[in-house]
Amino acid sequence: MSINAISMSSCMTMDSEYQRIMRQLRAYGIEPTGDKSVDKAKLQRIEQAKESQNSKLQNPNDNKQKSEEEVSSEQFVDRGQGTDQIAMLNKLKLGLL
Repeated sequence: MSINAISMSSCMTMDSEYQRIMRQLRAYGIEPTGDKSVDKAKLQRIEQAKESQNSKLQNPNDNKQKSEEEVSSEQFVDRGQGTDQIAMLNKLKLGLL
């Protein structure tokens, strides 16, 4: 009897986890497939995408700083300074030297 009670409680725990997964998927507007592992993977992908989107929105200064660095490096090249060194480094990277 105790084995049945243990297996019953683990099934109920798994069911409650799957119910949570189904609720969250429905909250995102996605209908669950009925397969716990597939639905869990879908939910994880959605949450990861949401987290990455939130991190981009929270750190706009990082993106601005990167774009300023890119512009300054473009200006450096546009003025013709150091183009020989850049060409040499590119050749080294490509294995042409």
